[in-house]
Amino acid sequence: MKTWIMWTCVGSLMLNMALSAFAGKFVKMEEMCQKDQWSKENLFGPQMKIPFSFIFNGQSSDKLLATWTKTSKTEKIDKSCVQHVITWTDSQTGLEVRCVIVDYTDYPVVEWTAWFTNTGNKPTPIISDIMALDSVFQGVSPVLWHCNGDFCNAEGYTAKETPVLTGQSLAFAPAGGRPCDRAFPYYRLMFDKGGLSIAIGWPAQWSASFTGVDGGVHVKAGQEKTYLQLLPGETIRTPRITVMSWMGDARRAANLWRCWYREHVMPRPNGRPMRPRLVGHGTDTGEEFTAATEENQIRYIEKWVQRGIPIDVWWIDAGWYPCYNKEHKRKWSETGTWMPDPERFPSGLKPVSECAARHGADLLIWFEPERIRPESQLDREHPEWLLKAKGTDNRLLNLGNPACRQWLTDHVCKLIQNNGIKIYRQDFNFEPLKHWRENEEQDRQGMNENLHVQGYLKYWDDLLARNPGLWIDSCSSGGRRNDMETMRRSVPLHYTDFGYGNHPVKLSFHHILFEWLPYFKEATLSWDLQGSARFDHQVDSFSYHCGLGPMIIPCLDIRRDDYDFERVKKMLVIWRRAAELMLNGDYYPLTPIHRSAEKWVVRQFDCSGERCGFIQGIRLQKCPDDSILVHPEGFLPDVVYLFENPETGETRELAGSAVRRDGFTFSCPKREGIIWFYRVK
Repeated sequence: MKTWIMWTCVGSLMLNMALSAFAGKFVKMEEMCQKDQWSKENLFGPQMKIPFSFIFNGQSSDKLLATWTKTSKTEKIDKSCVQHVITWTDSQTGLEVRCVIVDYTDYPVVEWTAWFTNTGNKPTPIISDIMALDSVFQGVSPVLWHCNGDFCNAEGYTAKETPVLTGQSLAFAPAGGRPCDRAFPYYRLMFDKGGLSIAIGWPAQWSASFTGVDGGVHVKAGQEKTYLQLLPGETIRTPRITVMSWMGDARRAANLWRCWYREHVMPRPNGRPMRPRLVGHGTDTGEEFTAATEENQIRYIEKWVQRGIPIDVWWIDAGWYPCYNKEHKRKWSETGTWMPDPERFPSGLKPVSECAARHGADLLIWFEPERIRPESQLDREHPEWLLKAKGTDNRLLNLGNPACRQWLTDHVCKLIQNNGIKIYRQDFNFEPLKHWRENEEQDRQGMNENLHVQGYLKYWDDLLARNPGLWIDSCSSGGRRNDMETMRRSVPLHYTDFGYGNHPVKLSFHHILFEWLPYFKEATLSWDLQGSARFDHQVDSFSYHCGLGPMIIPCLDIRRDDYDFERVKKMLVIWRRAAELMLNGDYYPLTPIHRSAEKWVVRQFDCSGERCGFIQGIRLQKCPDDSILVHPEGFLPDVVYLFENPETGETRELAGSAVRRDGFTFSCPKREGIIWFYRVK
């Protein structure tokens, strides 16, 4: 059993209180010390305890690895990461176990993945119960922060804090094979003085348990089911495990994670950080984009430009490909023939992407390559690449098949290059788990899933490598596949299929996103005024307040001429200013998280290095309180701040000491929002 001893770092009080600046943020030296101490003991020190486990031929890895041949190699892979590779080989069977560890030198974060390869000439004995994480984290009064993920429900993205009592266990797993479906592979293990943030990078069916033991918590996590033998030359892998050490409270944990995530996880197209993006779109009548044509897409792009709205992304969602069903009606869900519909796009999508590019916008195109429908191109031409399951006519494209994956990679790369696609959006609208498990032998349980995960990640890596500047949007019936391995290659723009215009609910969803996955798309819909409509009935500034995010899509029916486009432009200027701070600042919820239309929502984003930020107050539709007093974070006592309300032009000057002492008061009518930008005068 492996142990992370919290809060016993050797050092003086001066060391414990010292701060060291990394990447423009302050990382506490004690946080780094805790991480370094545990890493040396459990990952790459001379007496490493190994924080993963498995059973091989009926024997525990704890005993086996000590008898196998061991080699190690360490190299610096960039200015802030050191990689350690430790390999064990069983001379009798040829099984090789390789642990790849990434140790961050600028943040208190360490990650690892284990790989199992059969280097012999016959099948291995059974490998089972592979745990990517199997370790005890010691500390006082443990409490686990956990969340239920996304499942197209108002109760999704609900977080809880549960004490981890000695002798009791908390167990978690997603539903149906998508990692964020009714579970969330991100945890915060909190002790009395600090804690650990733990992420499980596995875009499929994982499981995790947290068991109270004397003085701490025993944590186990991995692919949910493994009982298999490896054939000669085969390789499987564990989930990537990420552990961050932090001192202080949950706000400290969230903002340290945000900073590390921006620096080391969030994609960088063309080597540049992600920036806020404004989305334009347009459709005719029809399901999703089944009525999109070359002519109307170009016409709608031009209409956005004529309205003076400078879009950054032109979004074409599901339905641009041939998708007739048996009744000869276009249905976006008839997937498996990946080409622009020649009836509607006789010259492909290139004329659309060229029009968008002329006006400064990138073309985003939706794909769902893993779902293959009957009578589609792939169903007819390559049935050997498809996995079927009882009770559904959805076929799963088997990305664990190298020939299948290579064909898909080549085909989609050609589509990207020939059509000027800059943003690849991938969806996944059914549960794959039974497709994997119903097609496995007794001695190969977990193999289909593991090979599919490897193929899926390799497919994305190849798309990015072969198409410089491309970036990826991860979607899976909303936000059901946003684990850390997926997020290292993408951003989760469409984080849920629920409640686009349900303000109280989506504002509570935002809290989880801002803490863990800070780049996402939001919309301007207001369903309290118009029901569950697809487009705004009118321009409503309240919708823009509730729809602030790093990416925004004004839900304008661009065919109409009667919107207040001047108000749209005014609100988008405010959004652009706020979005930079939302993306790059520290996040502070200043009111409790709730889903009630009868309360205020107040939140703050603070860029301490630039000494600026904003505070936003939203008085929801039925809130009876005319005003609310909040206590913002980060204000320096010895300077004066200039506050500005960009909608009214009002300004205020307040001493930092006064804000710290007296707080900040918002007042406004029901169903209104206010933003106060601030900076040091």
